[in-house]
Amino acid sequence: MKIRTLIKILLLLTGSLCVLSTILQNSALELYVKPMTVPLFFMLYWFNVKKVDSLFAVVLLLCFLGDIFLLTGIENGFRYVLLSYTICYFILFYFLYRNHKKIDYNNIDIVYLMAFLVLWTVIVYEIYAVTNQAMGAIRPFGIIYIIILYLLLIGAVFQYVNIRSPRSLWFVIAILNFVISDACFALDRFYVPSLELKIINSIYQLLAVYFLVKFKISSPDSLKIKN
Repeated sequence: MKIRTLIKILLLLTGSLCVLSTILQNSALELYVKPMTVPLFFMLYWFNVKKVDSLFAVVLLLCFLGDIFLLTGIENGFRYVLLSYTICYFILFYFLYRNHKKIDYNNIDIVYLMAFLVLWTVIVYEIYAVTNQAMGAIRPFGIIYIIILYLLLIGAVFQYVNIRSPRSLWFVIAILNFVISDACFALDRFYVPSLELKIINSIYQLLAVYFLVKFKISSPDSLKIKN
């Protein structure tokens, strides 16, 4: 059995246990299991590249720290969670910039992008509208976090439509998974507490990191058909 296959199997097992711990509402199990996913994600990345990108390793570490701050329940822990993921998303902006190519949109691309922009703006506003009152003292941090994630998904979608490479595809999928995860977390914490939202958050949080790894190990070559 190849080492990469073994890592994927172990990730599937630990990820399933993480989701199971959420379903059972067993925070102790989650606290023990979730840290196991971090070295597995790193190894999955490491065994698929010739040279490790230290900045990407920092992204994986920040995702891990955000979870730990949340699970340990330390004082002001939620602010540290926001800080960890905010720094993580800022670094992802750098990767977005690094993969930038000359703009090449046709008329159909522009129509789709404008439709996406309007829909995404409405969705973000609606989520903010139902959660902002319950944020209390952390509202300024929450607003900054929402704006960063809002712009990050826009950048990822616009870049994918422009390049249409496997790398840009995995990047936009990863950011979309972060969006779904964070939206479910915010709705559960600040609007309607729900086990279903917690489960969705748990699933998509793991998928987001997995797709980030896929982004780093995939090809940057464009698959866009030239006219």
